[in-house]
Amino acid sequence: MVIRKLIFLIIISGLSLAGFSQSRDLNYYLIAGLQNSPLINDLKNQVHSASLDSIIIAAQRKPRVEGRSELLYSPYNDHFGYDEVVTNGGNYQAVAYVSQDLFASRKTGNKYQALNYDKEGLNLSIKLSSAELTKTITDIYIESFSVYSELLFNITLLDLLKNENLVVSRFVENGIYSQADYLSLLVETKGQEIIITQLKNQYRKYIMSLNELCGIVDTSEIKLQMPVIELQGTTGIPDYLVLRQYSLDSLRIINEKEALALRYKPSVNWFADAGILTSNPSNFYMHTGASAGVSLTIPIYDGNQKRIEENKLSLKEDSRSHYLDSKKKEYDQIYIGLNSELEGIKKVRNGLESQLALSDQLVKSLRVQLESGIIKMQDYIAAIKNYRNINRYIILSDIDILRVKNEINYILAR
Repeated sequence: MVIRKLIFLIIISGLSLAGFSQSRDLNYYLIAGLQNSPLINDLKNQVHSASLDSIIIAAQRKPRVEGRSELLYSPYNDHFGYDEVVTNGGNYQAVAYVSQDLFASRKTGNKYQALNYDKEGLNLSIKLSSAELTKTITDIYIESFSVYSELLFNITLLDLLKNENLVVSRFVENGIYSQADYLSLLVETKGQEIIITQLKNQYRKYIMSLNELCGIVDTSEIKLQMPVIELQGTTGIPDYLVLRQYSLDSLRIINEKEALALRYKPSVNWFADAGILTSNPSNFYMHTGASAGVSLTIPIYDGNQKRIEENKLSLKEDSRSHYLDSKKKEYDQIYIGLNSELEGIKKVRNGLESQLALSDQLVKSLRVQLESGIIKMQDYIAAIKNYRNINRYIILSDIDILRVKNEINYILAR
């Protein structure tokens, strides 16, 4: 009942809070932040660009056609010039040349696979960036809501103190309490007003940071709704999103090994040309023709470069494997620690609720005695301060629960 009354008072205070007209929830900021992120937009454009690269790979499989033109004149006489046997006195050509690599399907398939891994890496980067941005926005929203909750509670407490001021002032007039008692309560009330002013300034600062992060241009006073954060379910050993990069790197290394092996396979190209080729431009029309042929390239010796490259890729794979093992253990430990922390905070909060119920009973009892003039004002003020502190600790515990849930969801992001 105490908690329900407290929530009701906070809701009433929130509705009556002057200037805070618009109400927004966590989902509003998450949608805006993800839509306005230049990094995520850039990564999506890179994915689209990679799709265009696949069209380029397909085009590279087709015959390559190009025009070739050459005009070479080598003057000579009995005492000057290159040997005519070598130069023919000149070389004049205008031909169309076409060539194509035969049996290149495996090379093309390897390129497609490498491109697919690049796209997977970009999509993974989008997921990681989205998860990180979601976590950051949620963290700031939680902190903002924490300050907002404290602000609403302290406004409620200020209203209570102002009502007590009216009661005590009448008691002072009737001689039940001294002027010093009234001043003590008044000092506490003024201190509460200062706390509220500080919280308002801090709350506006958080809202500005939230708007800036989400790409929102707005100066309105905002009422934040209670964030709802549900834990993402997992069965067995979690599949951490951040570790998928290491699995993708393993596939890339395999693809690089295959590309290296293909470079040392024999290659066959066919080629053909048609046009004009002559050493005498005066009768070029008599020298139109065509030619075709096939070329074979067989790698024989490269100074052991292939073996060295294979060793480098093996070392790269070894490093990847050790990084993956280390990061997996690190994230397992973080996940276990966060779950343990969450359970601990929940136990503390349950204890605070019991303590709050006792504090509420004490304040009510002391208020009756205060109005009867049988207790000291300092005792009543001390009880109110204790009641305020317990409530603040409950709010902080709720915020800590939300914060830890946000951390867990980031670890388990999909």
